[in-house]
Amino acid sequence: MLRFTSFTVVMASAIAATTQVPTASGFQPGSGGRVMWESNCDFPRNDCRSVNALPEMCGDLCANDATCTHWTWSNYNGGTCWFKTGTPSPKTTSYGAICGYVVSRSSTPADSSGLSTSDMADMLGRINSLRAHSGLGALTIDYKLAKAALLHSRDQAGHCQMTHTGTTIPNFGGRLKAQGYSYSTAAENVAAGQTTVADVMTSWWNSPGHRANILNKDVMNVGFAMATNEACNNYATYWTQDFGRQL
Repeated sequence: MLRFTSFTVVMASAIAATTQVPTASGFQPGSGGRVMWESNCDFPRNDCRSVNALPEMCGDLCANDATCTHWTWSNYNGGTCWFKTGTPSPKTTSYGAICGYVVSRSSTPADSSGLSTSDMADMLGRINSLRAHSGLGALTIDYKLAKAALLHSRDQAGHCQMTHTGTTIPNFGGRLKAQGYSYSTAAENVAAGQTTVADVMTSWWNSPGHRANILNKDVMNVGFAMATNEACNNYATYWTQDFGRQL
């Protein structure tokens, strides 16, 4: 007899959702999927060097420099890329500036999220379109949530098991905090077996619990990823969406 526990089986795939509320214009892919960038923002401090350049050059230059982890472009001196190293400080608003961070040194976007640049844009667009139809604000990609999602998708794929329970850090809230994302509200969707963004978004949307996470009015950020393991006997693809509102 088919048994259902904390997940739902949909068309040879599986999905699961969880939400956690403790007691106590957005990033988009660029440079072939190697970086995420956003307008009107700054990552203060942690400068390691600077170079005069057009804003669209900063991402490639940073991704090609092993010491650079993130950057800010400003119109200082005709246009300057300020390269930074280490953990980014909290993003601030700076009108006319551009900020970004490296997600992969490789030109293959799958190394950073398991998704192509177009698939990353597609998923973010679908999320925000669904929210807009419900009168909700758009979410922005947060690099800390994206890293947590990627590591959890890889963990699931490595064990051929769709689950919210991580191998090293069992609780998804702990995984977010391990990436430096302190939150007031957080939620997670996971899925396995779907082969396209359209398929996994349809599966999540048709499940009330997952739909509620996508339409959570209290979250402002999202990160997502997919990992593949063709050696698994059940599902080859493992998806994660992490949502949050930072403290």
